Amino acid sequence: MTDLSNNRKEKIGLVVDDICSLPEKIINKYQIEIVKTKLYFPEWEKFPKKNLYQVMKETKAYPKTSAPSPGDYLKTYKKLLENYEKVLVITLSSKLSATYSSAFQAKNLMPDPSKIVVFDSLAAVVPEGLLVISATELIRQGENLGEILKILEILREKVKFFGFLETTYWVERIGRMTHWQGIAFQILKGLGIQPYLGLKKGKVGLTGFNFWTRDFLKAIFNQIKHQVKKSKIRVGINYTDNIDLAYKLKEKLEKELGVEVLFTSLVPPIVGANSGPGTLITGYIPVLSRS
Repeated sequence: MTDLSNNRKEKIGLVVDDICSLPEKIINKYQIEIVKTKLYFPEWEKFPKKNLYQVMKETKAYPKTSAPSPGDYLKTYKKLLENYEKVLVITLSSKLSATYSSAFQAKNLMPDPSKIVVFDSLAAVVPEGLLVISATELIRQGENLGEILKILEILREKVKFFGFLETTYWVERIGRMTHWQGIAFQILKGLGIQPYLGLKKGKVGLTGFNFWTRDFLKAIFNQIKHQVKKSKIRVGINYTDNIDLAYKLKEKLEKELGVEVLFTSLVPPIVGANSGPGTLITGYIPVLSRS
């Protein structure tokens, strides 16, 4: 086993799947190599001038999705190892996709697998993106790979995810929620109780409720406000076809709570295809004090 705990500064490349939901500006800034998931939606090809969510609303069809292949990762590893000594791979949760498995299989096909380290974020979208940003910052600070992994493991336990759905129609269609759970979800919303999704041991599920509001913005703001009282945090926001709402939330968090919003970006199409139009996702990661 390779000793990752040495103190010598390592030249580390970073590979991430596109579910991390980071905007192009951050990807370019930190020179992150992206491996793309796959989306199959023939109905969208028939209406090239419309966006994904318009087509979903009008056709009620839903896309099919799949993880990157081991070959996709293998090609990326070979490319990065031309310029880097080691490669850190951060994937979305192994409980949600075969992406982690593909990344790991590709590692074992390399001539020297010890140069590749695959880290399961046990997250997706915003929380995964926040972990990726943390990794990039640690790499730039000159931390060795062993130390980076230790810190990521700590942060993985602390990063949070809040997903608010406009409707459960799409998640029911793909089997992520039963029909009866969907009915209960809509009844609660009608009563002014806003259910939200979160991460439980790497899986997405119903994790809580925000009472007495039908408003997405207020519901998410309340969750973040509650956390800010406990610790200093940094936030990310993803939206589908509701960009105005996302930027209103960003402005409200920055002005009223003084929270640093690291990015506001589109939900990756493969996630939006499963959650449906109107989805708004946010998450936060604590600022660790390192003495």
